[in-house]
Amino acid sequence: MDSKVEQTLLVIGAPEHDAAAYHLSGFLAPDPVICVRVSGPDAKSYLAVSSMEYGRAKKQARADAIFSFEELGVLSLAKELKSGGRALAAATAVLLERLGAASSPVAVPPSLGVLYADELRARGLKVIPDAGLFASLRRAKTEEEISYIEKTQRAVEAACAHAVEILKGSGMAEDGTLLHEGEILTSELLRSEIEFELLRHGCTAEGTITAGGPQAADPHQRGHGPFKAGESIILDIFPVDKTSRYYADMTRTFVKGESSPELQKMYDTVLESQETALRMIRAGVNGCDINEKVSEVLHQAGYKTLQHDQKPGKPLQEGFIHTTGHGVGLEIHEPPRISSADEELISGDVVTVEPGLYDPKIGGVRIEDLVVVTEGGCHNLTNFPKKLRV
Repeated sequence: MDSKVEQTLLVIGAPEHDAAAYHLSGFLAPDPVICVRVSGPDAKSYLAVSSMEYGRAKKQARADAIFSFEELGVLSLAKELKSGGRALAAATAVLLERLGAASSPVAVPPSLGVLYADELRARGLKVIPDAGLFASLRRAKTEEEISYIEKTQRAVEAACAHAVEILKGSGMAEDGTLLHEGEILTSELLRSEIEFELLRHGCTAEGTITAGGPQAADPHQRGHGPFKAGESIILDIFPVDKTSRYYADMTRTFVKGESSPELQKMYDTVLESQETALRMIRAGVNGCDINEKVSEVLHQAGYKTLQHDQKPGKPLQEGFIHTTGHGVGLEIHEPPRISSADEELISGDVVTVEPGLYDPKIGGVRIEDLVVVTEGGCHNLTNFPKKLRV
């Protein structure tokens, strides 16, 4: 290998749980692996795995070369150091030395374990956490990645359509409680129906939100107990495809029966603010400008926002109490953010656009689409209709 290494990227992690490790290697494994990418005249990527994973890695990984832990002496290092974690880091130092990359700074994601970092530094390596670098590697999605995300999005929409059919077909008890097949329709039941439907489409979900009434005023309240007619019902569905490992994300707000004028106004205002944001999105636009415009639309309609009503040291409890959007890919929340942060959008970013309004007395409204940023605007991956009443 050419000795003129310009930059070394390193991830030690289990690709099934570590997006950076999976993105670098293209290889899924439940246990930690060593991923290295070097740039320079002889730019290449390398992967080291256990003997159990070696054969599969040779067939599936995107690395230019595959090493086994045995080649790097992991087992003997584990006995010597009395620590499997330290042994992996020590073996990484061996690999970097072999590649001629031990003298250059090693960029790692901030999630790299302290045990690994300490051992690498003890062996003379200059380890530098670099969140921006690793985020930039995954920002501009390829056509293949976009197709994976879009496939997951179709599963989201199928699951949401299934939930809407249940809401449409629900009856009402005398007190307004919704009934499904003669039983009380609860957040838990609707969430399970959504997640079963996602499984049928090859996806799994954790944290699906099915929150109704006052619970919907808390953006991350998953929801529990019975639904009632006339109250807002927020469905926020964000699964991962079990094969591709790419996420999608969509939120819709519904009412079974008649909605109050106040709730209808909240819905119409959120929809207006979202449409405003969607018109603004394009490569080169700063996310903070989009977030500010969304806040302005909501503020002008008479609602509180973080931009206009946040008091120092006190949390805002009603109105627009979060920001406009976030990136989606191998993680459900990844750069960029459409927020108060100074972050310019680039072509290929996949981001959510999800303004919301929340009132502890009424409930909440959130409408979320998933879009790909383009040079001239954005391509909306979300096909699901936006209609409050079911």
